[in-house]
This record gives sequence, structure tokens and C-alpha cells, in this order.
Amino acid sequence: MKMKNTPFLSKSKYVDGLKCLKLLWYEYNRREEIPETDDGTTALFEQGKAVGKLAHKLFPGGILLERDAEPEKQAEKSLKAASLGKPLFEAGFIFNRLYALADILLPVSGGVWDLIEVKSATSVKEVYCRDAAFQKHVYEGAGLRIRKCYIMYVNNQYVRQGDIDPERLLTKEDITRQVDAIIPSVEANAQQMLQAIREHTCPDIKIGQHCNSPYPCPLESVCRDFLPRDGNVLCLVSPGKRPYELIEKGIYSISDIPGDGGLNEKQKIQVECHKTGQPHINKGGIKQFLNTLKYPLYFLDFETIAPAIPAYDNSRPYETIPFQYSLHIVRKEGMEPEHHSYLAPGNKDPRPEILKRLKQLLGNSGSVIAYNAAFEKTAMRKAVEIYTEYREWLKLIEERVIDLLTPFRSFLYYHPCQEGSASIKNVLPAMTNSGYSYMEIAEGGTASIEYSRITFGEDVPEEERQRILSALEKYCALDTKGMIEIVDELRKLCR
Repeated sequence: MKMKNTPFLSKSKYVDGLKCLKLLWYEYNRREEIPETDDGTTALFEQGKAVGKLAHKLFPGGILLERDAEPEKQAEKSLKAASLGKPLFEAGFIFNRLYALADILLPVSGGVWDLIEVKSATSVKEVYCRDAAFQKHVYEGAGLRIRKCYIMYVNNQYVRQGDIDPERLLTKEDITRQVDAIIPSVEANAQQMLQAIREHTCPDIKIGQHCNSPYPCPLESVCRDFLPRDGNVLCLVSPGKRPYELIEKGIYSISDIPGDGGLNEKQKIQVECHKTGQPHINKGGIKQFLNTLKYPLYFLDFETIAPAIPAYDNSRPYETIPFQYSLHIVRKEGMEPEHHSYLAPGNKDPRPEILKRLKQLLGNSGSVIAYNAAFEKTAMRKAVEIYTEYREWLKLIEERVIDLLTPFRSFLYYHPCQEGSASIKNVLPAMTNSGYSYMEIAEGGTASIEYSRITFGEDVPEEERQRILSALEKYCALDTKGMIEIVDELRKLCR
């Protein structure tokens, strides 16, 4: 049975339809079956809103049109507002059951407008041009004349000094030529989408590399429910298109991949481990890695924020800013570790205090061990670009840094429970009885989101703030404690 009424197709749904008609169909016909938006995606949306509000300051006298749930009413309001000849924010228009809200419509002269779409990204992406092409098609169909189309985005070379300067933080790029090249295809695409969502049956679209392009699909868990929960072929390392070729042949589990499966060396190790249920252990390689560790051992982990709108002076958009560290020190083999930690109060730049404390704690000798050490190195390098008095100290520290990711990324050790991942979140529970599943905050993205919320958000109750601070302390401490446990387990394997 088809829909009785033809729905409106919005610009966001149009972009989803370009990605996958199955996703689009679910959004109109089985919306309740699409998993809820995760915290990371929600945080990105909120960041985009914040950048959009900042952009409004560049157009004084502009009119913000409150969103109406009914497109017809929004269009009616927008047409009236357009007659005033002022910049419009969130103006919505309708054409052929297509509906688009503009971030900014800027009057030029004689009833002509420029379209400005605001993005929290740091460059123009192709999907933005397709988004803008849909909008221009709708607005001109509704009777507006659009002169130019622009993408306004974040200038990642901007350095904050005092209050945020929107004119320097935001920049814009003319995409009119790209938009005009796309517009001829918009109407046909849109009508195909409207037809698809009216159908009783869902489009039969198989999973593939398109599922994560240009963004991860929210329908992923629905489309992959035919695969085994554990050890499916999508867990292959460096997968490319190989997993989808295997799925086409009816091979869903790593353990079912035949010996002539055209796999690389790491993938062959995976297959063998998943067939036997036993880990792969390269004792010689692990011993060689362990011999690079020199006592005292300093196990270091940062938690960071990287906001689009810089939170502190002398920082850039999306710059990695550490707000917390955990440091476990093992002075000699067999000794109980010492734990040191710091969690910034948030009311001032945390970098100088973190650098000061680490300089005191990290000593002059011994290995500084981090998991995916490039992350910690980058955070410290960026910090000393501003706090230059620590530059020579950091050079000496970097000579001592050891990356605990190395033996797992190199497949010196692999356990089938890792599910193809060398992340500490997968390695730690695979090797030990420890893990993150019981924790309120269990991964770095959530840590960043929650710290930002309680530090820069409004109306956060003190009780909740303290609860989150406690959860952050426990999470970061487990990362460094877990590294100690991993090193201990690697030593046991080589005895």
C-alpha cells in the first residue's frame, strides 16, 4: 500500500537519498527502526548550530525565522520576510514538493539574493555543492532569483585572541559554478526519490563501500543484521572492497574465508585466529619490542577537546587541546605503579599547567609509553608552539616515547576477540580481564563531549558535574592502568 499523500522532500533528505534510497525510504516509512543518533553525531550537530549562530553576527539586521513544523507555513512566513529586503536566516521555500531552508539568504539588489550555506568544516566538500544545488533549484522554482552560491566555513588558521572574531574565524567560497553544473540533475533525482518513498516495499540496496560515504550511515546496524555479530568479514583489516566481494559469494564470517581468498599477510593471520579461536603470538617480535622499554616506565594518556570555535586564547579551530592526563609510573620491574593525574577546571587554558606538571613528573630518563603515541605527541607539540619555553624539554621527551600500539598494529599479537581492531578498547579485554564495558564514560569521544558539556555548557547541575568529573578520572586512569596490564601480559607470553 502506497502513501496517500506525497510528502515533502527536504534538502537533508535529498542528500540522504543521493547516498542511499534505502536510507531515504526508511526515514519516511520506518523512521522508528532507525537507531537513535549517537552522542558523537549529536555533538557535531550542536557544533554546527553554534557556528551557524556565529555566522548570523556577520549580517546585522538579519531576520531569524522561527521554524514551523509545516513547510507551507514556513514558506508563507519566508515570502513575507523576503519582501523586507533584509538578510534572512532559516527562510524556507517550496517547489514541486521539494522544501529547503537556507542558512542565510543575503539580499543583493532588485529582488536578487545570494545563498550562503554555513558549515562547521574547514573546507568545501562535494556534498555541500549538491546540497546548495538542491536549494537553488527550490528557491528559483519558488520565484526567487539567486545570483551567487557560497559555502561559509571555518578558517582553521584563525588564532583566538580575546573574544571570538566571526569575520576572521569564518571564510566563504564561491561555489556557483559547481552548483550550476549540478542543477540539471536535481529535479530528476528528486522525483526518483519521491517515487521511491511512496513505494510499499523498500529498495533492495546491498551494503558496500558507499555506506560510509560521504558520512557514516545511521542505518548501518539494520542493513548488516544478516551478518554474524562477531567475526564477520567486515572486521578484516585494511578491508577495501574485499569484504563486499566475499559477501556477494555468501561468505559472511572471517572463519569461513577459504585459503585462496586473495588476502594479505595480516588478513591471513586473522583468518587463522578466527578459525582456531586462538591468538597469534610472534614471540621474537614481541621480545624485540619489549627490549626497547627502559625503566622507569611512564604510561601517559591524554583526554582532549578540539572545538570548532576555539575555547581558549592562542588556539585554533579544531586544535587538539589536552584537558586531562593520567600518568602511571613504574620505577622498576615488579614495583607497584604510582598514579598521577590532572583534570583541568575549565576556566582557563589547561595547557601551561599540564606542561608544567609533566615536566616535573616525567624525569630525565626512562620510556614514556602511550597507546597510539602520535596523538599524545601532537597534543604536546601544538601546546609548545604557544608555550615555547617547553620546546627543548619536549624534544628530549619525544626521544623517549614508545608507542604501545606498535606490536598490535604490526600483528605481533592478534586475538580473534579484537575483531580486527588494534585499539586499546579491543586489545585490553582480549588480553586481560579488564575492559571498559562497565564504565559510564568508555571512550575518548564521549570524554571530550562530556567535558565540554559540563565546562562550557549552561545550567549543568553541580551534582551532575561532579559525577561526570569522577567518571572522567576513572576512564583516563583505566587507559594507563590498562597499558601496564598489556605490557605485563606481553612479558608473560615471552617467558
